[in-house]
Amino acid sequence: MKYSFQDLVNIMATLRSENGCPWDRKQTHQSLLPYLVEESHEYIDAAQANDKVHMAEELGDVLFQIVFHSQVAKENGDFCIDDVVQGICEKMIRRHPHVFGDVKVDNAEEFLDVNNPNGLRSRWESIKAAEKNNQDMVGKSAMDKVSKSMPTLARAQEIQRRAAKVGFDWIEAEPVFDKAVEEFNEFRTEMQASTAECNNVDRMEDEFGDILFSLVNVARHCGFNAALALERANSKFERRFRVVENLARAEGKEMKEESPERLQELWREAKKVTKSTNS
Repeated sequence: MKYSFQDLVNIMATLRSENGCPWDRKQTHQSLLPYLVEESHEYIDAAQANDKVHMAEELGDVLFQIVFHSQVAKENGDFCIDDVVQGICEKMIRRHPHVFGDVKVDNAEEFLDVNNPNGLRSRWESIKAAEKNNQDMVGKSAMDKVSKSMPTLARAQEIQRRAAKVGFDWIEAEPVFDKAVEEFNEFRTEMQASTAECNNVDRMEDEFGDILFSLVNVARHCGFNAALALERANSKFERRFRVVENLARAEGKEMKEESPERLQELWREAKKVTKSTNS
């Protein structure tokens, strides 16, 4: 049987009905938030692994959470899924006058140039600024638009992006990199000042945070997402670590039974294996 989007909406309404599922009926916007975050991350995992089957499955889970929240809101008299769809359709049509309106694009490359005052980004920002929710931000801090619930690394990049939008930014990437090096040296100074009597943890933590923040800025200036870069590094380390575990077991040992020197040898071998298999 082929199901439609409306079928999903109806299923959700049934789950929340008097004769529905007790667990689904007791959920609120607040209780559901962890699941929305979890399902979003599971989709990201599937997408990074280029697992098409699980990408479709995980997107379904994300969609279910959207329908779930919309059903709760409908019962509260706030809005419904039709309002959600209506709102996003209006927004996308409004923000793409070059597709749905009378704005003409003669040169696509120039239109996509981020420095072109008549280009896509400038038009997009102008249209956004004219929208009511952004007009309400007049006189408020640019930081007020940064969600406090974002994961820490992603929030750092969004803070920097918002600051850059109002002109508080380096023009070139090189001084951003120099700043990261400067922060690293400051951390090293605090680390070297640490003693048994005064471990200097607070100062080291403060300077280490500055290192991370400056590295996020390097990523932003280089055009990639710091959080996704770290996730790739996490996945790469995990893959190689698993190979080292298997190599050690092939020698009849667990990793903790191997010498540090042998573990380094196995790690170098794991790097070769994962590189050659593109895993």
